[in-house]
Amino acid sequence: MSTEPGVLSAVAPTRVKAAVRSRFYMGMTLVMAAIVLTGFMPTLFGRAFFPLPKMQGYFYLHGMVLSAWFALLVTQAALAGNGRLEVHRKIGWAALAFAVLIPVMGMGVQLAMPGRIRAAGADLTPFIDLIQNIFWLNAFSSLQFVGFIGAAILLRKRSESHKRLMLFGSIAIILPAAARFARWPVFGNTLTDLSQPSSTGSDVIFALGGMALLVGAIIVNDLVAKRRLHRVTIIGAVIFFVMTLLVPLIANSEGGKAIVWALSGGK
Repeated sequence: MSTEPGVLSAVAPTRVKAAVRSRFYMGMTLVMAAIVLTGFMPTLFGRAFFPLPKMQGYFYLHGMVLSAWFALLVTQAALAGNGRLEVHRKIGWAALAFAVLIPVMGMGVQLAMPGRIRAAGADLTPFIDLIQNIFWLNAFSSLQFVGFIGAAILLRKRSESHKRLMLFGSIAIILPAAARFARWPVFGNTLTDLSQPSSTGSDVIFALGGMALLVGAIIVNDLVAKRRLHRVTIIGAVIFFVMTLLVPLIANSEGGKAIVWALSGGK
């Protein structure tokens, strides 16, 4: 093994950069896991501490599936960061199951939203626009999750692309947890039932805001670490930007509204 100063000076910066990149991806997965934990705290993890009505079983399943994904994400980032790539690759195949479970559970809960609001004794009228927008947000998010995670599996041997695709896929499904921050009273919500959409109607704003901050973090990291944007970062950011523009257009179109209420059982 060479111990020449020139060799050592070349190797050391490379190892430092690799360690910094590893910390960034580990940090991103922990931030997203914290968003899920906090967002679902009142309705799932900390139900005993909040005055909430009884929750149907499918909500528990939906929350636990989503939480399990982010637990897997953190585990995978930790394994990769510690150089345990063989275990990382073996566990990674579990992503295939989540590529089916998460979209199915997410859209199932979404389609039940109008009935849930009615069952709570609330007037559905103030929530119509919100239901339509969230429906299409969830639909686009599900498609993005499947697309990004599918691409991440196909490109699993290209580390830089794989890591970014996994992050973008996870950001796509962070929206429900981020939206639930709007239900905390500190942000102006006056409803006591935190399982219902916020009285301020700002659920979508919180969801998209959380997404924008996370995507922005990937962009900044690329610019700081590489002085340029990785191709996957550009593609992912463009896809999220296009989704943000398309969702309100489709949600407010006659065809978009018809699809929502045909699948949700009518107004």
